Amino acid sequence: MPAGAIGAIGLAFLLQAGPQDAGPCRMSGAVVDPVTRAGVGDVHVVVRHNGKIASSTTTGPDGRFELLSLAPGAYLVAASAPGFAEISPVGVNLGGTPCAAVVELPFRLAMQTEARGAAPRLPDATPIMNPAAPVLTGTAIAAAPGALEDVFRAFQSQPGVAASQDNRNDLLVRGGGAIENQTRIDGFDVPNPNHFGAQGGTGGGLSMIPPWLIDVGTIEAGGFSASFGERMSSVVDMSLRPVRSDRMHGMVGLGVGGAMAEIERPFGDSKGSWVVSARRSLLELTFQQQGSQVVPKYADALVRVERRVGDRHSFKLLGIGANDSVEIDDYDGGTDRIRGTEWVGLAGVRLDSSWSATTASTVVASIGTSELDAKSWNGTVVDGLDRGRDVEIRVRADIRRRHTWLGDVLAGVAVKAFTFDYELLAYGVWTPYSPAKENISARSRQSFADVAGYIESTAPLFGRGRVSAGVRVDSWGASAITTGSPRVKADYLLGSRARLVGYWGVYRQAVPYIWMASAPQNVSLVPIGSTQGGGGVDLEVSRAVHLGIEGFDKHYSNYPVDRLAPGHVLVDAAADFESPFVGELTSGGNVHARGVDTVVWARLGSHLHAVANYSYWRVSQMGLDNVWRRAQHEVRHQARLELNYAHPQSWATSLRWRYVSGHPYTPFSPAASLKAGRAVFDLTRINAVEYPPYHRLDVRADKILTRGRTSTIVYVEVDNLYDHDNLLVYKWDRKLRSPKPTYQWGRTYVGGLRVEF
Repeated sequence: MPAGAIGAIGLAFLLQAGPQDAGPCRMSGAVVDPVTRAGVGDVHVVVRHNGKIASSTTTGPDGRFELLSLAPGAYLVAASAPGFAEISPVGVNLGGTPCAAVVELPFRLAMQTEARGAAPRLPDATPIMNPAAPVLTGTAIAAAPGALEDVFRAFQSQPGVAASQDNRNDLLVRGGGAIENQTRIDGFDVPNPNHFGAQGGTGGGLSMIPPWLIDVGTIEAGGFSASFGERMSSVVDMSLRPVRSDRMHGMVGLGVGGAMAEIERPFGDSKGSWVVSARRSLLELTFQQQGSQVVPKYADALVRVERRVGDRHSFKLLGIGANDSVEIDDYDGGTDRIRGTEWVGLAGVRLDSSWSATTASTVVASIGTSELDAKSWNGTVVDGLDRGRDVEIRVRADIRRRHTWLGDVLAGVAVKAFTFDYELLAYGVWTPYSPAKENISARSRQSFADVAGYIESTAPLFGRGRVSAGVRVDSWGASAITTGSPRVKADYLLGSRARLVGYWGVYRQAVPYIWMASAPQNVSLVPIGSTQGGGGVDLEVSRAVHLGIEGFDKHYSNYPVDRLAPGHVLVDAAADFESPFVGELTSGGNVHARGVDTVVWARLGSHLHAVANYSYWRVSQMGLDNVWRRAQHEVRHQARLELNYAHPQSWATSLRWRYVSGHPYTPFSPAASLKAGRAVFDLTRINAVEYPPYHRLDVRADKILTRGRTSTIVYVEVDNLYDHDNLLVYKWDRKLRSPKPTYQWGRTYVGGLRVEF
């Protein structure tokens, strides 16, 4: 993407802000440790009225705070600190004479799981958080430098996660591949909520989910609940924010995400609400003006309806849809062209019921579809075709019962019925590990059903800890086998400042539909399996500094391998824009990933805080040749540093610096390439050479302008500020008869605005 292409359009974000008219009321109080009753200093206190920030302050050394000039009315008061989720808000009514109120907020930095436990989380998720597991609010996602208001790009800079390249938001979690990540939104499993999603992968170019609709998102990189069964490496679990309950609200904006609008309002009887959001890209205008050979377009929409039924039941309707199209003309004046369109949609309903103080249930049903029509030409000859449609019908039912003799118990069943219909054509497909070309021509239509059952119990452990143990049983329709996946996780408090966490479990997933469709034999491939263990420590160094350290070890089996490339395990597939087609595969690959992730949160003053993380990974793979070698997607060292400064007068600045050591690659054989007239790799040096390190600095400034009920949010951002040339890949240039480097994004300017009313 050319430098400045993003900046020509910009991207905007939503901060729920807007001070109220001054009034005669006063609110005072203290933030205290719920155990010791000691005051907690340097905690940010936020007071909201009708969903907008009315006032905020920071507690003093004794934990006390005071807010003046508030108008009479109902307020929600919450406290937060860097690295910890905001606590559940406390309701306060201001009125009468004198107009004043005193509030006490229990908030403890010592245990990360307690601080984060108040963040909205789905009831079917494990209650034990990992030491390095991040929690991001929608506001933090929108304001993250370099994230392009994309929840997955925001998570790419978190501990335990690596990115594949600037053009994509794939999550490579602890040595796992880009096909290994599950996304759940308000309890609905969404196969791939991204524009220009890679077939068979879980990432893409840009998230479909606008950050201004996200309340909180987490990524669990290991040891997640038995209720999650789609993927092996991680779960991105998002909750959409509640609709503001006072009146109809709206937003319009313009940014790199395109033209955007959102409208929301409660029902008149206050028993529910609805929200509609839509975006339409403007990227094609910039790309066409700059004469780019790639012209992408996209649009998306999200609809959510919530409704309470009596005192025990509530239901939620969720609809997500997107349309993408792209036109690509060959570089260097060639004759190759690609035209493609894709439609993606999901519609679902969720029913939550509370039967008693100890028993609750959830039923979720959805239908999702993806339809792709892409064609490539070489001159006037069609040399590539990818027409496909897949449909998934999912039903999941959970029941949760607290305080049983087994502890808190979660049990459930899940059914996924799926159909895929593909017509594929590709000439001359080859891999870096095999110079032989392969023609793929397939027409496949298949229907299967997967059925799963799971049970999990969480109980006290020696009085100062918890243990969560469960098992998942899956019956896989395509491969006609049944598997069991036991999992256990525990944490234990050491004094008042440390928490130990450990986990072990088995995780499995089926191969992607596109791999099944590429060759008839691939339908019966057994699920990929991964046995994982890990553990770490949460440590409160001081009230202003918190440390998380976590190690992991993952062993994969049954990873697919192409028979024509026996040394290449497909763990690194689906993380780029290359062809997703494969030939006949066999379940013969093994992968071993191990490493350590660390993260430090620190408050450096009243308005400045910092987050730093470092990861060290080693990832090796073994194919059919029985040779262990470095995996192509391995990154040994990763480091990030983020600084955030929030000024009381509604403006903020932030920066994020990232460093990633180079990953291995297989170099070309110049002699063989010249002889063949195309790229040929040196198979005596598979993954033996390393790309240069990647690093960049992104900076950002935000400003909120408020007048009455209208707030205007403006920001500017510069990504890759010092314009470092980060190498993406070497390609063989037939004209130059030598390798040619392709670089990632250079210095890029981003800016945007949004207006809320």
